[in-house]
Amino acid sequence: MSLATAASPAKHHASPASPLKQSGIIVIEARAASPLGPKVVFANEETSRLSGYQLSSLIGSPLGLIYDHQDLSRLIEKLPLIASSPNYCWMERNLICNGGKRLPVKWTIRPTQSREGNSGHFTLTISPVKLESIDSNLSKDTEIDIEGDDHIEESRSESLALAAGGVAHDFKNALQSIKTNLELAQRASRSPGALDEYLADASIALGDAETLAHQMLAFTKGEESGGCVFSVIDSVKRVSHLCTAGSGVRCRMRIDPGARPVDGDPNQIYQVLHNLVINACQAMPNGGTLDLMVANIDFNKSPNQFSVKEGRYTIISVRDRGCGISSESLPRIFDRTFTTKANGNGFGLASCRAIVKKHGGEIRAASKPGVGTEFLVFLPSAPEGSEIFQPIEKPDITETISKSKAIENLKVLVVEDQQGVAKATCRMLEFLGHCPIVAETGEKAIQNYLQLLNGEDPIDLVLLDMTLPGGLDGHDVLSELRKIDPRVIVIATSGYFEESPAETIAESGFDGILAKPYAMDSLAITLSQAASSR
Repeated sequence: MSLATAASPAKHHASPASPLKQSGIIVIEARAASPLGPKVVFANEETSRLSGYQLSSLIGSPLGLIYDHQDLSRLIEKLPLIASSPNYCWMERNLICNGGKRLPVKWTIRPTQSREGNSGHFTLTISPVKLESIDSNLSKDTEIDIEGDDHIEESRSESLALAAGGVAHDFKNALQSIKTNLELAQRASRSPGALDEYLADASIALGDAETLAHQMLAFTKGEESGGCVFSVIDSVKRVSHLCTAGSGVRCRMRIDPGARPVDGDPNQIYQVLHNLVINACQAMPNGGTLDLMVANIDFNKSPNQFSVKEGRYTIISVRDRGCGISSESLPRIFDRTFTTKANGNGFGLASCRAIVKKHGGEIRAASKPGVGTEFLVFLPSAPEGSEIFQPIEKPDITETISKSKAIENLKVLVVEDQQGVAKATCRMLEFLGHCPIVAETGEKAIQNYLQLLNGEDPIDLVLLDMTLPGGLDGHDVLSELRKIDPRVIVIATSGYFEESPAETIAESGFDGILAKPYAMDSLAITLSQAASSR
């Protein structure tokens, strides 16, 4: 195997990356609205575990709920100074846990810049520390500006984790509205042809975006995604179709049907291929030919021409006929801080290399200006005889919805503050034969339910978003509705949910859980199951 059009790539040694520690992460507003401090607008699962508070109780509460009260006023006073600092600050203070217990922790705090360049929020991390490392006088000022590389790196990772969680949540809300309207448009189309094909492609792309959102949320929780033995051929075919559509780029594939499967995370490998193909298309803005190749390669000795250790590999090649990369820039393309794009950030190829390395593989690049660029991804082949993962095929959506329509004409209270999501959800409910009404806040939802409870047309079921503006969140609304009507049927929805097993639903107190973005068949089935359970 050789790089047909370019010289061998320079050796590129990666510095070992320190693993991200499991820390509590919260975001607070820049200004304190009360003496108890700024409001918490984001908290991850580890913060919930350390403090003993549910996320619904943390989000929307002032920082003083969990920060040492003796030092809170001093911290509030120093926020403007911290906002103007290029570094971040750390201190050892108590975490006030649910029930009053005080847990000694290390706090770090740094500003989160808004698009306008000012400090819109602050990111804080919480890490337990050993008792013997803490000064007996916790009110002593121990704030220190850190400039060492290790500390800076940790702070960048924490900010990245936070950004991923926030983007994932907002991303899922947007996806919910898009996904619903696309499904409705697909059903409204009377004639087959290009429209159906475009809509089908959009649905596939939305599935990719949903997978990305799940990965971002898993990252904020410190979770590792599961692996399996899978064929990369399907991933290559999928990425070629999506990334070249409408770009003027023609894709030419050479795939060995006997290409060996690999063991790892198919979503992460797809992310690598997606990034490489997007880069290749961008390198040919006026169109051109993209070559994708999948084959097997065995290295019986080391060193070899690719500086890959001995072993059996499945190799993927992504080759463009674009502008190419200069010999000066080529050795740096996998550096996190290096980019040749005007609006780039350098994380794309760095992320690709990190994922491939994590799978025990290697990624190599060669390029010649005016000729093109080729990336080779070497992934260790799975052992002979490994059972290949087969995705579970979803049932026919029309048949699924038809079966779920056994229960119709439900009056559904949609509690959702995002106007686009609420509107799309109502349209979907109407398509399923139900009658929706909307409440934008928890208080309005309780009022609507109470007003209609004893009338001729009471609410049959509540579809409740868990993150709402104002004083009441999803759990508060559920509690109040149960007081009004113990038999109320409530389905919880949120972008923070993952798919939940039955025992989790029962423990939560809800009659069903829908993780955003949910498809029409999922909504139909969940409504039917919840309504039939009473």
